[in-house]
Amino acid sequence: MSLKAMPVLALVAVFSFDRAASAVEQCPVTDAESEKAGSYVEAVMAAAQNAPSCERAFKITEACAFGDSKTNRLLEVVETKCEPLFMNKAAAAVKTAYKKAQVTCDKIAERNSGTMYQSFAAVCRAEKARDFARKYGRGKG
Repeated sequence: MSLKAMPVLALVAVFSFDRAASAVEQCPVTDAESEKAGSYVEAVMAAAQNAPSCERAFKITEACAFGDSKTNRLLEVVETKCEPLFMNKAAAAVKTAYKKAQVTCDKIAERNSGTMYQSFAAVCRAEKARDFARKYGRGKG
């Protein structure tokens, strides 16, 4: 590779990274909402619970994940919003595939110690609930 090509590749890499970084949503919970709710955790929980859809609850979870085991509480909210969109009328094969996907996520925390891995597993589970709702759900996810 020539030295003249190097700056172009660096520019492409920076542009690609900038686009990826800008695609990640920021947590919509404000300091004022955190104060009103009593804590950041409670404000995020309220935002996820009040989300109008499974998809929005997931995006809040993704943007506001705590990075520790408290994220598991957010997972429960996402599952509560997403699972009814597909689980009640899903074929047995879909239910089995979903349970297998959840077990795979749980293994992240089982294989690694620390609350960070519990958080990774929780986000994985929420993502799977959202993905199955998108693919097999009725109406809007």
